Amino acid sequence: MLARLFGAFQQVGQDLFAQRLITATAGNFSVRTPKGFLITKSGVQKAHLTPEDLLEVPLEGEVPEGASVESIVHREVYRRTGATALVHAHPRVAVALSFHLEALEPIDLEGRFYLPKVPVLSPRTVSATEEAALAVAEALQGHRACLLRGHGAFTKSEKERPEEALLEAYSLMTSLEEAAEILWYHRLW
Repeated sequence: MLARLFGAFQQVGQDLFAQRLITATAGNFSVRTPKGFLITKSGVQKAHLTPEDLLEVPLEGEVPEGASVESIVHREVYRRTGATALVHAHPRVAVALSFHLEALEPIDLEGRFYLPKVPVLSPRTVSATEEAALAVAEALQGHRACLLRGHGAFTKSEKERPEEALLEAYSLMTSLEEAAEILWYHRLW
């Protein structure tokens, strides 16, 4: 199981980078564990993950040194939702649209099916803070994805098997960006 889970982490890191949803060391992703969650470390090359690039963070207590700076957001989502995996990325078109929308509402069939409404959140701080963590956790109680205005997106899965959950959360991120691109092109027309 650990080999399959690490393989899913590698695949997600490679695919997020290849799809231009993150830059080399940006973004982070995690899966729930019995004691907390396993997350990518801060500053590591996501397209070239090694087992040492993952770190377990408990749901209570100190965040281990080296864990992603967004661990605070992941922790709050796991505390307040049934999420079993989270992906945080910076999808370019969706982030650009976040400056102008209160919610991204897809117009394409796939987008409407998977993500009928993606709230755009505007906490005073949008990265690595308790305020951002609470906003994201609240939004993901009723949605599969949310955007932090001008920063990035979070997608969640509630599938039981962690490797499947991580791949589904990644898939939702690609659906979000595709829906954003279609909406963008439609508005340009």
